[in-house]
Amino acid sequence: MLPNVNELRQRLMDLDATIAHHEGIVEGLKQDRDIVFSQLSASVSYPILMLPNEITAEIFNWCYVSGLRLAPSTAPMLLTRICHAWRELAFSIPALWHKIDEVELTDPVDDADFIATWFSRAGALPLSLGMIYPEHLESHHLQSLLHCHAQRWQSLDVAAHVDTLLELDNSKPFPGLVELSLASLGQHEQDLSQVEAFRHTPSLRRLSIDSLPPSLLDLPWTQLTKTTFRFISIAECLSFLRLATSLSEFYRTGIPEDEEGDVESVIGRAPFCHDSLDSLLVSVSSGAESILHFLTVPRLKTLELQGGWETCTQLDTGRLAVPFFSQTCSTLLSLKFPMPPSLPVHWFQLLPNLTTLELVYPAEPLSVVGAIRALNRGTTPDLLPKLRGLVISRCGSNRVDKDLLEVLESRCDAGDVQHGRLESFSLFWPQSEIFDDGVFRLPLLNVGRLRRLAARGMRIHIGTSTQNSFY
Repeated sequence: MLPNVNELRQRLMDLDATIAHHEGIVEGLKQDRDIVFSQLSASVSYPILMLPNEITAEIFNWCYVSGLRLAPSTAPMLLTRICHAWRELAFSIPALWHKIDEVELTDPVDDADFIATWFSRAGALPLSLGMIYPEHLESHHLQSLLHCHAQRWQSLDVAAHVDTLLELDNSKPFPGLVELSLASLGQHEQDLSQVEAFRHTPSLRRLSIDSLPPSLLDLPWTQLTKTTFRFISIAECLSFLRLATSLSEFYRTGIPEDEEGDVESVIGRAPFCHDSLDSLLVSVSSGAESILHFLTVPRLKTLELQGGWETCTQLDTGRLAVPFFSQTCSTLLSLKFPMPPSLPVHWFQLLPNLTTLELVYPAEPLSVVGAIRALNRGTTPDLLPKLRGLVISRCGSNRVDKDLLEVLESRCDAGDVQHGRLESFSLFWPQSEIFDDGVFRLPLLNVGRLRRLAARGMRIHIGTSTQNSFY
């Protein structure tokens, strides 16, 4: 028989009263817990909170990692979420707020307010901004953002459609702008007018452009000292080099799709001589012409060739390497290129003053024993007599094998005045290389020989480019 209605109502009231009683107990326990927690926080001292603000501020500065897209999980925003003291300290450090490496703009008004608030904490420091500006946003919003801080820009990195850049005017100068990076999003038509927004930049020294021909830019070319071009044709590069008379560093990476047709327009011309260049980086692909065919660099000190190990074969087949190295034999000090199955010894015979050699380990399986053995002073005593630094980069192994050890040992001591000693050796792993146990360790079989080399004065670095695991 079911209970009657009155009994059920009474039972419900009793349960509600019991719940209320226990909720009161729980609330009291929460209050007691908060009191105990406050007392504990007051009595326990965290060592890092005892540091002087000046030291903590310096630690905060080192927490900043350049090149990351703006996010709450990265410094400096992360530092403001730890505790009240750190939040106040982080907001008071101008060096944390004078740059935004990368932000993608979505709402012009909100984004402008956010950027203004961010830079308001930078004090009087010069400002740096990297941004991606979508094609659907109107150009006047970008112009307003650039002009708002025109007097304080030190570095700008703008990725936008070329039509957006063309619509910007040059009504305001950027007196402190030292570094400018421009990238074109999407295709552009031929015979366009020039981008004039950055014409008045008296301090500009470094320029980086991606898929945006320099002929479309109105810039003070003679001021530039360093440029990085990505997917820019050889003809455009050569025209630019004739204008950039003060340039000391020129980097060209990426081969445009229409490179073959572009090269036809410059074939037959005499090589252009650039007197001020001392550092050159060039991408070379199999079957494509190289800008080295059209360039003479009598003062070159540093050369980097990018591409597969076929690069060496390509340069030799085109009879380019020997003439090019012949004209830089007395000046070239540093050379970096992909490691081939066998070293082009005839290159090195033309470079008696080379002091640093970096060989980039091939991504594909390839025997490099022959390349390593060629550096052994016991078999080729006069090869690279002044070599002081040897680097093998992007090597996905922590093994320093027998042939490489013999090369290092053969060059550890100076033979005579003409044959110097190898002062440093570096084996760089790829930054993404992860070993099974998550810890980089040296092989036990040859660590003793490496330590003996270190005891004889050789500086040894084995690990990533930022972390030395040699012990």
